[in-house]
Amino acid sequence: MTHLCSTGGAVAPPAARLSRQALDMQIARRHAPLADLEREMIAACEAAVHGTRARPNTGFQHKHRNRTAGRQYLAAAIRLEATYASRMRLLRREIGQLERLIILSIPA
Repeated sequence: MTHLCSTGGAVAPPAARLSRQALDMQIARRHAPLADLEREMIAACEAAVHGTRARPNTGFQHKHRNRTAGRQYLAAAIRLEATYASRMRLLRREIGQLERLIILSIPA
């Protein structure tokens, strides 16, 4: 649909303004799967280091690791990049775009 401007020309309709609450909800909808992917990747890296003894959600704690375990963890993270990285980057990019929309929608 087009609108007529005061000079008689046609212009596109004004963009629908998203509410802050709607943007916050969209951001939250992306943070949840991002956190899930991060937890899955950490658990997979821990499993690569500890085998079946992996403890989910413990994270990589440097004070409890030796060099060999650290190398195993990093090697697993590199292998798993193909599985997780593209989805994680997409979610982070979408979150960033939504956060910029919030900044742009603040009245000056």
